[in-house]
Amino acid sequence: MQAIVICTVNSPSIHVLMESINQYAPDDIPIYLSGNNLELWARVRDKGNVIFRPNTATNFGDAYNSAIDYTFLHGHYDSLIVCNDDVVFTPTTYELLKKDYDFLTGDREFKVGWLGCRSDYVLHDQNIRFPIEGDSVTALKYSSEEKIKEAKVIAPICAAVTKDAWMSAKFPSINWFSDNIICMDMAKAGFQHFVSRAYVHHAGSQTVGMDYEKCLEEPKAWLKANRPDMYEVFYGNT
Repeated sequence: MQAIVICTVNSPSIHVLMESINQYAPDDIPIYLSGNNLELWARVRDKGNVIFRPNTATNFGDAYNSAIDYTFLHGHYDSLIVCNDDVVFTPTTYELLKKDYDFLTGDREFKVGWLGCRSDYVLHDQNIRFPIEGDSVTALKYSSEEKIKEAKVIAPICAAVTKDAWMSAKFPSINWFSDNIICMDMAKAGFQHFVSRAYVHHAGSQTVGMDYEKCLEEPKAWLKANRPDMYEVFYGNT
């Protein structure tokens, strides 16, 4: 967790995220910010820990593959945090994510892939709106929120990833299902995914939009041509 990687496309929420990192993460943590316009660079270039790179990718997968590859290559990191541009750190986000990452990658047998944050707008396993069976409420939280748990798929809206896991798989060149597929590919390479105790607020779908029928239809052709194995998983024989 030696750096933070963010990709953004004209989302005003990026400035809220950047300020939350400024307030709640270590002052010296490098932030690799990949954006589609120089106006954003003009607004962040006075911050000494921000490395800005232009990005002309047209989908989530290509944007983050480029940004994460660059960060691992030039920063010589063992791990990093990947963030959507529409999440917000809380005072304990970085601290808990780091503690959980250190716990899982310490003297244990876990081969960690993604370690994802909990949120209010995210996949079921990470979503604080869904208690587990037998859950109780403690200090305004479900008791299960105080425990790390394993998950098959992590939505990396804010998630740590190891370099070893990243070298085993990359995002497909699509928006929807990109996180499902990279998690499945990493799992095939022997990596396990976990949900941290850390939490971020997530505005949700600020870049790809909330036309879910469109989002579902967009990756169809690419998956059929490039990943027919995954096409059948999500669309069957249609």
